Amino acid sequence: MNTRLTETLIRRVCAELMARDQKVSGRQLRRELLDRFGAVGKTERVFAVWREEAQKVRLAAEQPTDIRELQKRLIVAEAAAAQNLARAELAEYRERAHQDHWAMEIDRVKRELAEARGGAAGEQGRGSRSFPV
Repeated sequence: MNTRLTETLIRRVCAELMARDQKVSGRQLRRELLDRFGAVGKTERVFAVWREEAQKVRLAAEQPTDIRELQKRLIVAEAAAAQNLARAELAEYRERAHQDHWAMEIDRVKRELAEARGGAAGEQGRGSRSFPV
């Protein structure tokens, strides 16, 4: 039985093996293909895929320290941003409470003043205005 292994299938198996162990050889990949699918594929094609996948793994492992440093700084900056957001939300809540308190206080004083004026007008009578309106 002639089984055709697609490049995608070979890459998937190779990636699975390299996820378990980064030091997978091309021969180990071919052995796994044989065990799973009963075919090993053409040597040149399988080894080309293996070299590309191994290169990806090496590049990921050999990230420049600049990128690692930037990633660390990003994590710190995100944490600081979260703290700043929490602080800003608390300040907004306090400001709203302050505004509500003084709005209620002003309303209370206005009602007291209106009651005081209303009581004084009732005592003077309606016809006792100095100037007619």
